[in-house]
Amino acid sequence: MINREQLKLEIDTVDDAHIEILHRIIQALKQPLGTDPPLTNLSQVNPLKGSVIFEHDLISPIFTP
Repeated sequence: MINREQLKLEIDTVDDAHIEILHRIIQALKQPLGTDPPLTNLSQVNPLKGSVIFEHDLISPIFTP
């Protein structure tokens, strides 16, 4: 496992173009973990539930002569 001093040394070698990405990752890790309730009825959260799909809406296979 890496310690803080090793991590700090690694951060010093990160390219400047990636510093913003690294900062956002660190900020995300600081956020408390959510405690979402378990999904019991997927039909309540399914965005396609009750939708209508027509035959021409589907991607048709490519036929080669």
